[in-house]
Amino acid sequence: MGADIKSIKNRIRSIDSTLHVTKAMQLVASSKIKRAAEAASGASSYSDAVCAAMHDIVSPETAGSVFVVPKESGKTLIVAVAGDRGLAGGYNSNIIKLLSAEIAETDAAVLPVGRRIYDYCVHHGISLFDNVFRSSEKLTDNGIREISGAITEKFAAGEYRAVKVLGTRPVNVLTQTAEIKTVLPLERAGNGSTQTVFEPDAETVMNSAIPDYLTAVICAEIRKSFLSELYARRNAMDSATKNASEMIDRLNLSYNRARQSSITQEITEIVAGAENQ
Repeated sequence: MGADIKSIKNRIRSIDSTLHVTKAMQLVASSKIKRAAEAASGASSYSDAVCAAMHDIVSPETAGSVFVVPKESGKTLIVAVAGDRGLAGGYNSNIIKLLSAEIAETDAAVLPVGRRIYDYCVHHGISLFDNVFRSSEKLTDNGIREISGAITEKFAAGEYRAVKVLGTRPVNVLTQTAEIKTVLPLERAGNGSTQTVFEPDAETVMNSAIPDYLTAVICAEIRKSFLSELYARRNAMDSATKNASEMIDRLNLSYNRARQSSITQEITEIVAGAENQ
């Protein structure tokens, strides 16, 4: 009986220690959400404006551009954004599932952003854009511009037939959706013709703006994905904290019952010993 009580007590201590960790991680994620939400909102608004402008340039005048003409062969480059850490529910696994499905259907190379997706690609021998680890939390704007410049050069040289971006969109605080979208080659959005006059000409303007366009898109995807990761981690840690609390309550009940049973047994033994005397 004493061994059972000690075992229950040890389990309570262990789970209580875990509860403190999950609670702390929940609070840390919560403290970062406001700033991350502001960054994601700003980056998304800018990206939407840049995308609208770039797609508006696509016209008969730019129809022959290397950034517009669909290619029949070559690899697809996938810029995949995931987290540097785990303990975020299905956040990383959803990205990996979508990436795996995409790779299964097309000849692709991956530019991973985030420790989890980088390790996954290396472990499974997936073709990489370059063998460089880039942190999804610490990648700077200059770093993103360098990536965009390199992608632009390789796409213009014909190394890739398409460029796609894979990340996570925060639908709301409880729901995050992994999604993939094509960013190159460019397609015209909607019908009709633009009245904008480009100097010296539309194709020159478009070609010079491609690195900035990619920078805006990739930056927005990283910011939205990081916000999604924080939401997912806070939700996962909140759930883990509640589960730990419930387990502690059940174990405390078991402990009290075992303790009561032990005391009752001791009293019974004392009474029996007194009667025998």
